[in-house]
Amino acid sequence: MNIVQQKLVNSYTTLVIAKATDLKDVPEIKVIGGTEYPIRSEVEIEIAQRTVNSL
Repeated sequence: MNIVQQKLVNSYTTLVIAKATDLKDVPEIKVIGGTEYPIRSEVEIEIAQRTVNSL
């Protein structure tokens, strides 16, 4: 995961956890520099990891 993708995932994860946005509003795929990156699935994974870590 490149730096831009990581920052997007962290930002969307924070917004979803804070209930400022819904997971369905996170784009499934984002084009960065001509390359498609999965964002929503990475956000789902990050949410799960943060939830487990908080337990």
